[in-house]
Amino acid sequence: MHIENKTRVCAIRVNACPEEGTGAVRARGFSLVELLIVMAVMLIIAAMTTPITLNTMDAYKLRGSMSSVSGLAQRCRVLALQKNTTSHLYFTTNAGAVTMYCKANNDPTQTLQTSDPQLRLDTRFSIGTTPSTTLNATMMWGSSGSTFSSNSDPYFNSRGLPCSAPSAGAACSTINGYVYYLKYSSHTTRWAAVSVSPAARMQNWFLDSNSWGN
Repeated sequence: MHIENKTRVCAIRVNACPEEGTGAVRARGFSLVELLIVMAVMLIIAAMTTPITLNTMDAYKLRGSMSSVSGLAQRCRVLALQKNTTSHLYFTTNAGAVTMYCKANNDPTQTLQTSDPQLRLDTRFSIGTTPSTTLNATMMWGSSGSTFSSNSDPYFNSRGLPCSAPSAGAACSTINGYVYYLKYSSHTTRWAAVSVSPAARMQNWFLDSNSWGN
């Protein structure tokens, strides 16, 4: 009876019974081949998902930075209204980084000061060039007759409207829209733009293949 019970328990618990004459319990682990297969599958999954993750992070970074760009442009517009004068939004490159700052056009010191409204972008941004597919007035504002300048520093008059560049210290009156392109070079090359309509409406744009959208 004792032997039969032992046999029955061993049948239920496979590989858990001691070998005859040794008293040792047999335990089965993973073989080297099985471990290599698992590692290979994990590497394949990582290789497939890493580019997607990096592209998602780049898109998030680009949109966040462009929100800051349009935010500074709006702040420069408000500065013109508050001071009842013309304001100038500078786009420059300083120490390899795109830097934007705002000055009243009648300010005798037009160089960047620590007290000026300003924004320094990631070094992966660059300015001064345009993509192969550019924006036009109809795409941006639905009006083909609207005049605008590309990659030129925006100005805002005392009413907060974008205007053509005046002479230093002078006020501007000619209403003119703007669009400024920014290139983002990371794992892939991306393009973005900030536009200011003649009515002072600001929008961020992003190039997807050959199509611009918000």
